[in-house]
Amino acid sequence: MAVTINAGELSAVVETDAANGWCGLRQFAHAASPAQWLLSPALTLEHYIGVPPASAEYVEYEPCYSPKSLHDVRADGCTLRYHPTACSETTCNIVYRVAPPDAVDVSIDATTSRESWPFGSLALFFATIVKAPIYTGVTFRGYDGLRHPASNGWMHFNGQAHTPGRVVHPSGLASPELGRPRPAPQTYYYADSSARFDDAFFFGTVGEKVFAVFFPTWSRQYVRFVVNPLAPAFGGPAWDFLWVIPSPRAGATYSLTLRVVLQPYGGMDGLLAAYHEYLNAPG
Repeated sequence: MAVTINAGELSAVVETDAANGWCGLRQFAHAASPAQWLLSPALTLEHYIGVPPASAEYVEYEPCYSPKSLHDVRADGCTLRYHPTACSETTCNIVYRVAPPDAVDVSIDATTSRESWPFGSLALFFATIVKAPIYTGVTFRGYDGLRHPASNGWMHFNGQAHTPGRVVHPSGLASPELGRPRPAPQTYYYADSSARFDDAFFFGTVGEKVFAVFFPTWSRQYVRFVVNPLAPAFGGPAWDFLWVIPSPRAGATYSLTLRVVLQPYGGMDGLLAAYHEYLNAPG
């Protein structure tokens, strides 16, 4: 099943049975650029991280293969539900609402019935693979190093070139790293980096367009930015993020909201202003 959602300048397809489980915002497009800009979904749930890979029920790309269904379908949005399987036992509801003229507001609810999380957290990994030059990275406000500089600025991060992926942590957290199995399989966790973000948003550009993800201030300690310089199956870089749920309790519901922006690029200051407008919007 597939539906097209649209409003303002944006349109996207949300479906339940896309190839290889790559659902989410597929064929994400801006009216000012009719050519397909993203090779794969602008936002797709790819991994549940936290289940020990030695478990008999472990499935690396569990969200891709879990049963899915669409609910509350309307012209400008819908809900995509990921049903639980034996690995993480997690149900995830993702609500998409186009926010004209050039954004999609996303709200995510996750509930697990799994009792044991041996590495201390459940992390939901969201992927965006773009039709950009290889190793093209993202930009955010932050820094690289062990000590916060006197004044923060813009930092460009490409995942440290040939490394399969690096995680950018929020500044100010004493222990931002995620627990992991030893030895850690290469595809199970992306490696930690020394880069830190101050403001909870990032963006990347391709040509005259910009793709950005905004998070509310309250969520900054629970999100991580990830860049995979080269997603081999698609031939372009991946601009991804993690949502971390520390010590999840069976039966509890956890929520995250964010905004995905696709628009003509008008410079860093314009994006920063749009981010502050998002933070200050009612609700």
